[in-house]
Amino acid sequence: MQGFRRSLLLAASLLALAPLAPLAHAQGFPTKPIKIVITYAPGGTGDVIARTLATSMSELLGQPVVVENKTGAFGSIGTMAVKQAPPDGHTLLVTTIGTVVLAPMVTKDASFDPVKGLTPIANLAMAPMVLLVHQSVPANDFPGFVTWAKQQAKGVDIAVAGPTPEVATALLAQQAKLNLVTVPFRGYGPALQSVLAGDTKVIFMMPSVQMMEFIKQGKLKVIGVTSAQPSPAVPGAVPLNKFVPGYVQDINFALWAPPGTPADVAAKLTETVRKGLSAPGMAEKFVAFSVPLAVAGPDEVTRITTRESNDIKKIMETVPIKFE
Repeated sequence: MQGFRRSLLLAASLLALAPLAPLAHAQGFPTKPIKIVITYAPGGTGDVIARTLATSMSELLGQPVVVENKTGAFGSIGTMAVKQAPPDGHTLLVTTIGTVVLAPMVTKDASFDPVKGLTPIANLAMAPMVLLVHQSVPANDFPGFVTWAKQQAKGVDIAVAGPTPEVATALLAQQAKLNLVTVPFRGYGPALQSVLAGDTKVIFMMPSVQMMEFIKQGKLKVIGVTSAQPSPAVPGAVPLNKFVPGYVQDINFALWAPPGTPADVAAKLTETVRKGLSAPGMAEKFVAFSVPLAVAGPDEVTRITTRESNDIKKIMETVPIKFE
């Protein structure tokens, strides 16, 4: 009888603990410093976003949040490093959704699924790419650009730095029926200098304080932006989809955790991001970075990732993109 009573007590204790099991991870999280891997070099827009986020998360979670810049292979080295990290929420990734989508093509790793290969935590900020031309180009809007481009017998050279603007260029050329010839550069700095010097006349690039200064000086002209709606990052710029229906090539910065991260830990991270980025003054700070806040949950990250993956697949069927 006494043994039977012990068994009942043991069963009761296990039942009492069962509902708490799913919460055990989040209640104890974080247990040590968190590392955010950023796939961009120090000082750039992505780096500033990650460090601002790290400061906010550290204050809310009560643990240091450090940033590690892991560049190379168009962001794929940092992306794959987080994919292989322990799935405990203490190693995170900040990069663009486009970087994650392109990772299997850059690394030639067909086993990596951009939609399922990482645990999405939150979308952070969104900016368009900006279509810019040298001051000598006789066009001030997209219709004028099309007229000028079609007059160029050998096509129009466009400076590109990395696969993201190359994909945007290929998609625009395809949908607007233009002959755009990509000229690859090893970074936005050299690409931009080429356009400022007039060696190439056109460039797709993400908004930056430096870019806005060259526009103010009259050295560059804005032809349009790739966002679905006008962007506060580039005041007055007209979305290209007004002239090319369906053409949207947003750059979304997002936060991910390794695959297999417990759902409650992921949910705690999502809520931390929401709370931190809704703090007073944060929206104005991100506009100053030229990448306005666009905070959204994991479902939206998955939706955008799926959309971009489908766009890339369509492009690759007709236009060969070289990931070099």
